[in-house]
Amino acid sequence: MSGFDLSQAIRGMKPPISDIPIVVLTDLSMEEIRNKCIESGINDYLAKPLNTEELEKVFTKWMSEN
Repeated sequence: MSGFDLSQAIRGMKPPISDIPIVVLTDLSMEEIRNKCIESGINDYLAKPLNTEELEKVFTKWMSEN
């Protein structure tokens, strides 16, 4: 099961599980990942190599919204 499949499965569950923010770590290009994220219900993504400042920024964003 891919991360995209997993995110779709989570979105298909009952709340509150289906409402959790999903952030992926990927090595796909920006254009590829943007479309796949939208289709899969993923909220945000980080590109490899992982930048810890970006990780903190994205997590802070989604934790403060929920």
